[in-house]
Amino acid sequence: MAEPTEPSTTAWQRFLINLIGLVGLVYGGLAIVYYLLEVSALSFAAAPYGWLRLEGATRFLPPALVFVVCFVIVWAIERRANQSAAR
Repeated sequence: MAEPTEPSTTAWQRFLINLIGLVGLVYGGLAIVYYLLEVSALSFAAAPYGWLRLEGATRFLPPALVFVVCFVIVWAIERRANQSAAR
């Protein structure tokens, strides 16, 4: 019988990855969808950016930055976990 392989990430790392990914999707992805479609049900996602009073295409910058930064952090955590598991 083959020995089970150990997972590359621990439960806390997986929780952190999921939490950061959720923040990126809600306050990044859904905010962009809100700005594109003007769906009032998604206004909560754009609420953190209301004080900036940006207009036009510039209103997409803060949610896009949140989206990209969150997923870069998730990628870095996954990569570090895979490198430490390979050792």
